[in-house]
Amino acid sequence: MVSNDERGFSIIEVVVSVSLLAVGVSAVAQLAVLSARAGTSAQAADTAHYAARGKLEQLRALTFVSDDGAVSVTDVSSDLSVTPAAPAGGPGLASGSGDTLLSNVAGFCDFLDGDGRWLAGGTRPPAGAVWVRRWSMQPLPGLADTILLQVVVLPARLVGDPRAVAVARSNNGAWLFDLRTRTAR
Repeated sequence: MVSNDERGFSIIEVVVSVSLLAVGVSAVAQLAVLSARAGTSAQAADTAHYAARGKLEQLRALTFVSDDGAVSVTDVSSDLSVTPAAPAGGPGLASGSGDTLLSNVAGFCDFLDGDGRWLAGGTRPPAGAVWVRRWSMQPLPGLADTILLQVVVLPARLVGDPRAVAVARSNNGAWLFDLRTRTAR
């Protein structure tokens, strides 16, 4: 006679155990996929933020001073759409026509690869462009010696989409701004 301890597992017990194991493995696999997607998304957001921060720092470094309050001196010739930045041939801190954050305006945008490295300036994305970076400078009404600097970095695939800036603000893009007040030399 065989005791209960020696009889083994019934087919129903094996099927239930294998089913539970399959459900557990499936849940772990889905979690791994979601984790990988979140990591990729975070990396893209970091790249966009780093690119925006770099351009904002370039804008902040341009001359915007006053000689003893008498003569205002503003850099209106540096070209930040090329790398390295050129001392002439660009708009510097001059305000662009229209809203340069909403479209690719020469002198106010450039294109980057997937790692945030500069590829080209201009108005059309070159081959390999993953990001478009746009910037603007606007005087603040009532504050003659203060300008608003803005930089937006968005996926190049959104170029031409009227919702691009809004999408960039919420989805793997970056939008940074800063106020700059004229200082005495």
